Amino acid sequence: MAANGHSRLPPSKAYSWAECTASVAFIEANDRILPKDGSPEADEGTRAHAYLTATLKHTLGQVPDSPEMGRLMDDCAKFILSLMQPGDRLLVDQRVPLYYLPSQRGTLDIAIVGPRRIIILDVKYGVGVSVYAEKNKQLAIYAESQIRVLEQIEEFLPDLPVELIIYQPRDRNDPTVVRPWITTRGELAEFAEEIAVKAAVVLSGKNTEFKPGAACKFCRATGICKAYATQGLSAIADDEPVDAVVERIHVSPPQLTREQRQRVLVAKKDMIAWLEAVEDQEEAELMHGAPVMSFKLVEGKSNRQWKDDKLAATYLLKKGVAIDAVYPPVPPEIVSPAQAEKALRSAGVSLTEEVKTEMKTLVEKPPGKPTLTEVSDPRPALIFDPTTGLNHITDASELI
Repeated sequence: MAANGHSRLPPSKAYSWAECTASVAFIEANDRILPKDGSPEADEGTRAHAYLTATLKHTLGQVPDSPEMGRLMDDCAKFILSLMQPGDRLLVDQRVPLYYLPSQRGTLDIAIVGPRRIIILDVKYGVGVSVYAEKNKQLAIYAESQIRVLEQIEEFLPDLPVELIIYQPRDRNDPTVVRPWITTRGELAEFAEEIAVKAAVVLSGKNTEFKPGAACKFCRATGICKAYATQGLSAIADDEPVDAVVERIHVSPPQLTREQRQRVLVAKKDMIAWLEAVEDQEEAELMHGAPVMSFKLVEGKSNRQWKDDKLAATYLLKKGVAIDAVYPPVPPEIVSPAQAEKALRSAGVSLTEEVKTEMKTLVEKPPGKPTLTEVSDPRPALIFDPTTGLNHITDASELI
């Protein structure tokens, strides 16, 4: 068990720890200064799963976040039920011991167990990253863990068909919702054993290695990882250590050869991703009390927003603004305060001091998101205080 109470080798991170076996201990050693996991998108996915589970189990009290979530998860439930055949068992939201680390458990979305085949399905609610079933380590871990539980009381032959499915209904990159990987019990066991070997290496702490790759995109430690930095700078490194490359670029930038420029262009995406990771890491450390050096945090820009959408809509409608202007079809939410001012003018309402005062009572401006900038920026710095969090300071000498 990791220091934060989570499993050291969760299935959801298998794409990372099974490739870069040194990453787990490295993240644990630097956990205090690293950006934290979690996002609104992940929380939204959790709620979508909860609604799907409630729908399949016919439990009450779970309400979708939006009509879209309700429709998509209802469609998913219908698809799952359409897979059922006579003699099948439907297992929903199962907590199973991880086959490579039985002291820890993972949660499997859907399993359909029948006399002629087994289906394992995982729902992905995200929109930005396409996920596929074939050779998907997380899905394979859930499948192997669930099947091993079932094998304690029944036997599955090596040639038994096993279908692993990723169900991703909102992917903006690929409209294919159902993404299967059809394999057999024996082939799944072989693939799962490869993952178990990697897990044993991580748990033993021996012969681990850093292996930069696609998984780095989701790693918390990319901002401090030299292996990742070396990959980012490899376009102009010429086999130099990363420290030497950084020093050479900063102190006496050489003229890049055309060959080096070509390598830079090829590596552009990796280099941008690395620089963004370094920036995120500096933000995280400043937000947790690291001393200001060449960069500081300042309050970023923010837009005005309504304190209460319903009160704002009522006010605008009373002023004669058409309902289509209050709730335009795109986007579906209420107009912003800035758009409302234009709509008032279009409705023949002058923005008198009285109207402006009325609008101010309906509007608030939230604090801007902390933004990283150089210390020369004239905006006051945000400094971390253990008792109150981030606060402004106005005296530049306090940064020294």
